[in-house]
Amino acid sequence: MRSLIWFVGLAALIGLTVSSPQSATAQISGTFAFTNDVICVVAISPASFNSSFEPTAGPVYLNSANNAGTITFNSNGTGSVVVDLGVGTSVPVPPGTFTSTNSDVSSWTESHQFTYTVSGGIITTQLVSGTYTQSFISGPRAGQTATQNVLTNLAYISSNGANYLSISNGTYVDTKTFSNGDVHPEVCTRSSRGFSFP
Repeated sequence: MRSLIWFVGLAALIGLTVSSPQSATAQISGTFAFTNDVICVVAISPASFNSSFEPTAGPVYLNSANNAGTITFNSNGTGSVVVDLGVGTSVPVPPGTFTSTNSDVSSWTESHQFTYTVSGGIITTQLVSGTYTQSFISGPRAGQTATQNVLTNLAYISSNGANYLSISNGTYVDTKTFSNGDVHPEVCTRSSRGFSFP
């Protein structure tokens, strides 16, 4: 990935407004269209992850996904994400052990709300509890929904206000709970890129 140094500036351009970019209370107002890549190591409850982020028991799955949607920053330190379409695959680890009944391809829509702070040109976003909803369109979970309890990212906006980048805020365990009762702890890496919209 190219250096993120180009993207640490914030400016009031193209409908994007920013105040006090070096302050933790700086606020942003604007919408970006984005795509992102997600890779997750997934355990099946009651298994989870130890302090080194290793699964405590099998089976273990590797999920990969791509999403496209919009992220909106409100001037009051809140925001929202809408994924218009996500597509992904799920296969057991190690690769080559998958069968027709333990691997799949799915698609979905997704939305959540977040709060954010800005410091030193870096935006930190935090999921608002209870707002994450994933709705499956196709695959073995078609018709199901899922919730998630943790989602935090670091983001950058280019100095001309036209470009947006984000990456997972470190390594952490989140838990996805499905409407059929399945519970999947996971550790994910996420990266997004986008542009001001409309």
